[in-house]
Amino acid sequence: MALFHKPPAKKPEASKPNVKAPAAVPRAPVSARDVAAAAQGRRGTAERPRAEPVADISVTGSSLIEWSPMRTSIEVAQANPGLCAVLENAALLFASGQAQPARDLLEQGVQQDPDAKASPLAWLALFDLQQRANDRAAFDQLALQYVMQFERSPPPWDEEAKAPAAGIRPPTAAPKPAGGYVLLTGKLSAAAAPQIEAFRRGLAKSAPGARLDLASVAGFDDAGARLLADALADARRQRVALTITKPDKVRAALDILLRRGREAGEGAWLLSLELLQFEHKQEAFDDRAIEYAIAFEQSPPSWEPPPAPPSEAPAADAAAPAADDGSEPRTARAGIESIRLAGVLTGSATQPMAEIAEYAHHHQVVPIDMSAVERVDFVCAGSLLNAIGRIEGQRKAVQIVGASPIIRALLLLIGISPRHFLKKPQ
Repeated sequence: MALFHKPPAKKPEASKPNVKAPAAVPRAPVSARDVAAAAQGRRGTAERPRAEPVADISVTGSSLIEWSPMRTSIEVAQANPGLCAVLENAALLFASGQAQPARDLLEQGVQQDPDAKASPLAWLALFDLQQRANDRAAFDQLALQYVMQFERSPPPWDEEAKAPAAGIRPPTAAPKPAGGYVLLTGKLSAAAAPQIEAFRRGLAKSAPGARLDLASVAGFDDAGARLLADALADARRQRVALTITKPDKVRAALDILLRRGREAGEGAWLLSLELLQFEHKQEAFDDRAIEYAIAFEQSPPSWEPPPAPPSEAPAADAAAPAADDGSEPRTARAGIESIRLAGVLTGSATQPMAEIAEYAHHHQVVPIDMSAVERVDFVCAGSLLNAIGRIEGQRKAVQIVGASPIIRALLLLIGISPRHFLKKPQ
């Protein structure tokens, strides 16, 4: 028996967990890749192996960032290089006629906004507005900052383009008339009366080679069909050699509608009869005239077709071989070399768009010279975008030459591709 009690054996202490250093505070994302990765982390998706690009992705201007659970990398698609929020807002201000607020916004943006400061197009647009305002001192000061920012030469001050006190540069040449070409657009209704009246005025000039383009007609009602039928009847009675191009869509709609007989409306019947006269289809005209007489119990228009329009140039001429001196064939150089726009372009700009469509009818490449354009508003920019879309749908090319930087920014913003802008026609 022990004289002294042994102290109780101490239980082995449980091993203390290793205390980890506090996690580092995540840094704020500074690139498009970081932003996308942070967004993926918030969604709680499991970490996936990622295919990292060889080098960092630098993004200039507005971009589209896409990610998907099925993808292992972050895709950054650049859109409208050179655009930024400041430049977009300035372009819209200038398009609406607010040149000074647009300039103020850009002057502040290139100093304080990182995207605007890194966008050469924003600086060039500011140079453009200062040139328009004839502010040489501000232009020279900005030129020094431009050299420091981009390490390249700034645009030169154009003495010949010095603007008058009103700040508007006079166009160097007026646009040429469309020469008897009329493009009807949208739905033909009573609201289309101004378009039809413009068609009548064009016919009154008796321009040779007059053409009516129906490709962009989106539909018609009885009032619109009657307006066009009356205009065509007047042209036919005046013995105008009018060419109606791309009437297939309108003709097909008329053929379907006239199956309803009298319910189709007299305007549709009269328009169909006029189109047949201009197409010189007497047999089809006689059959439809009888149907018209039965439906409306009155005499149809008489068969009095207009003179046949002048035929197109022979295909052999179009395929003429090049001259020995390497220049283009004579037929390729015939007419104007480009569509020259000038002044302030606002609204739907029906006449300039008609000039562009007319030129595209005879050429594979459509150069549009905008060096004398002072301003383009938002609606007209949309009309130009639609015109370019129609031309490219015919597998033809459009080249925009001489657009000033602030106008180019608006056209990029509206959706016109950067590939259309060239320093000179090619």
